[in-house]
Amino acid sequence: MVNFQGSLLCSLSNPMLSKVSMVYKMKSKKELLETRQRLPSEYHFSSHIDSVPVVNFGDKQTTSYRNNNIQIVGRDQNLQHLMDSLMEINTKELTIISIVGPVGLGKTSLAQLVFNDTRAETFKFRIWVHVSMGHISLEKIGEDIVRQTPERIEESMQMQSIKNAVQNILHRYRCLIVLDSLWGKDEEVNQLKQMLLTGRKTESKIIVTTHSSKVAELISTVPPYKLSFLSEDDCSSIFSQRAMIGHSDPLFREYGKEIVRRCEGIPLVANFLGSVVNVQRQRREIWEAAKDKDMWKIEEDYPENKILPIFPSFKIIYYSMPHELRLCFVYCSIFPKGYAIDKKKLIQQWIALDMIESKHGTLPLDVTAEKYIDELKDIYFLQVRERPRINAEIFNNSDEMLCVNNLAHDLARSVAGENILLILDAENERCNRNYDYRYARVSASSLQSIDSKDWPSKARSLIFKTNGAELQHVSEVLSVNKYLRVLDLSGCSVKEIPASVFQLKQLRYLDASTLSITDLPPQISGFHKLQTLDLSETEVTELPAFIGNIQTTLNYLNLQRCQKLQELNNLNLLHELHYLNLSGCPEVKRFPASLKNLRKLRFLNLSECSKLPTLPDELLQSFSSFSSIEDLNLSGFQFRMLPDFFKDICSLQFLNLSKCSKLELLPKSFGQLACLKDLNLSFCSDLKLPESFENLTSLQFLNLSHCRSVEYLPSSFDKLSNLEYLGLSECVGLKALPNHKKLQIEVVGCQDCIVQSCSLSSGSCQSHQCSQQVEEVGTSRAISDITPKEPANRDKTEGISASDVDEVDYPRNNLKQKLIFDYHMDEQKSEEPDNKLNSNGETVQVIPGHQIPSSPSRFSSIASSSSAVFASGSYSDVSIADLPLSNDDTAGLMLTKSNHLKF
Repeated sequence: MVNFQGSLLCSLSNPMLSKVSMVYKMKSKKELLETRQRLPSEYHFSSHIDSVPVVNFGDKQTTSYRNNNIQIVGRDQNLQHLMDSLMEINTKELTIISIVGPVGLGKTSLAQLVFNDTRAETFKFRIWVHVSMGHISLEKIGEDIVRQTPERIEESMQMQSIKNAVQNILHRYRCLIVLDSLWGKDEEVNQLKQMLLTGRKTESKIIVTTHSSKVAELISTVPPYKLSFLSEDDCSSIFSQRAMIGHSDPLFREYGKEIVRRCEGIPLVANFLGSVVNVQRQRREIWEAAKDKDMWKIEEDYPENKILPIFPSFKIIYYSMPHELRLCFVYCSIFPKGYAIDKKKLIQQWIALDMIESKHGTLPLDVTAEKYIDELKDIYFLQVRERPRINAEIFNNSDEMLCVNNLAHDLARSVAGENILLILDAENERCNRNYDYRYARVSASSLQSIDSKDWPSKARSLIFKTNGAELQHVSEVLSVNKYLRVLDLSGCSVKEIPASVFQLKQLRYLDASTLSITDLPPQISGFHKLQTLDLSETEVTELPAFIGNIQTTLNYLNLQRCQKLQELNNLNLLHELHYLNLSGCPEVKRFPASLKNLRKLRFLNLSECSKLPTLPDELLQSFSSFSSIEDLNLSGFQFRMLPDFFKDICSLQFLNLSKCSKLELLPKSFGQLACLKDLNLSFCSDLKLPESFENLTSLQFLNLSHCRSVEYLPSSFDKLSNLEYLGLSECVGLKALPNHKKLQIEVVGCQDCIVQSCSLSSGSCQSHQCSQQVEEVGTSRAISDITPKEPANRDKTEGISASDVDEVDYPRNNLKQKLIFDYHMDEQKSEEPDNKLNSNGETVQVIPGHQIPSSPSRFSSIASSSSAVFASGSYSDVSIADLPLSNDDTAGLMLTKSNHLKF
């Protein structure tokens, strides 16, 4: 067995590399991660994982689960759902159902329950195949299936013969097959599906468990089953059973609730923390560790034979990832748990640190980085921070904020260890000068407690979260770091960029956002490698002319909400720019006459420049040069008609024309935007829609809210097969709705006739307006499951009027949508939402400034569940645990601006 010892980067003391430049060492290390895993001693991956073996992905054996005494908590409804699906007779084709969710959620356990359920005895053969994670061997899977039946298989059988044998078994017998822990490349998954699909009538069923959403979509023949998180009560049961302690125990009463809340609905965590407490149940420090300590630290502090290991599956996934993806993932742990990570800034930091490699140079680095993010989201290592929809606004996917799954965060810290990642905060104020730290995040208090001579000098990334730390301390730290590539000074209380910054000749990323600086010193033109410059929310008054001196490298410039910015000198010289954000700059009175030199732009935001009611014709015509642009925001400009240049922007995916209140017509060429996914036309009160909409076949989100002149949607609207969301709130002139099968429609404030016309037949639309004050966002089942008390025989296809709202009953077992409450008692709003966690560990968005009466008593009649709730209201005396959550569906009910609600 080979032991892992090392960090993600080469040690500078390695004699073999002592004569190589720092840049070359960085590249060499990334190559070594891929090609020389068998020599981990060269990597010092931190000593606490030295017992983790090199994973042989081909050594797992097929396992058949016949134990009928499995004790699994909280999965009765999930089991019933899956058994109902299995028992449906479908003799046309093979049914493949995927159970998908993060690692540790209990997918395999649920599959075991299904496998051993007495109702599954109707299958002639029950076959369990544990797939080698990260590698799909069709031959091995086929052989394992055949060997669990009376069919014979010869040692020398060719792949085609194995495939024929599998398909004959599926056709001749009624089989239940479980493919556990499936994960692999897209082509491998597609080949496996082809091997299983017989093309003949069969009653066989296949259950797949996977942590990959993409794999689930590829392999399934029916919509994947997204496994829900457990309730706090279920986690409490698991924890206490594993800890072998009762709820009446004094230590449990003192610490148990906080420990269980930490589980966030994940049974693996509940089992792990229970096993920690079980080591020495009566020691208070054990309970405190289970409550507060990072899980990777707990594993380090206690022998593995005494606690249930939590990271093996995670590490198999981690070591199966490409080396570049591993580097990017581990870097994410530089941010605190729960921290909202700006996706675009994260990408720029990865690029600055040489973590992104575009294969064969065919894709821009930021596009490749986007693919990395998609891969990490697919396996739940990264998650999108949900934002509430307020006043019919929808947020572009390009504006995503991300966060690291808490368990994944612990994994990243575990792999990185303490000798590469330095976190200095209230919990850790020491710095080991013997470590070659590469990445560091520093708080104000810890910064002042460290002598500059003890500060690591080889850091590549330094993020200050100082909340007003004195300039002296920041300068001292920067003076000893000559190799910094990423520097984040945002939040520091300084009025000028420290002089020591300009000594950083390797600097590629500078975030000076929110600083009280009024101008840029000329030394900034000496940053010949600078790629990213973020000056958002500063007090700069002009973009100096010497900015053109870094034209060959600067590709990201953020000047968002620079309230005093007036002049944009030499902006047109920055021909390498692919990101330019000038939104919210009210003092800018003129743009350069032409931006046609910015041919590489992919993101351009010119919104909310209030002293620029329109753009010069020459500037508009230069947009035709932006052949690569993907995201364009022209919100607030007073166009009457858009120029016809849109036909030349074939790559456009996100377009925001909201608040263009004088816009009347869209050009005919608008229909040529075949890649357009997100279109915001809200508050275009005079707008008429063209028939060419039918060509926008990629469109997923369309916001027409407050378009008061819209009476009819184009007849071609039904051809938009990918449309998911349609915002029609306050479209007071609208006379008809589209008949779209998979569409979420928001129609707050529309005519009652529109509300009443919303068909509730199966498969019509996923959300309707129930009245001017009540909005339903759910499948057709939602309103049919919510019935007013009087009259009892109301036709379920009618809309619910405002007068009925206070008489609505919520049946306990039928409502299976998440509910969204948007209750406004006054008009004052706070700008920033407060993020809270519900009982299942999911984020609840609360916008302060609204009050609601005492805790809704009728909530108690709603079935508990585990979907997220986004509550855009601050509810006094309302427990999050009282809010209704669901298991299966992702739609919901919104009650908005109704003063008639009674709880």
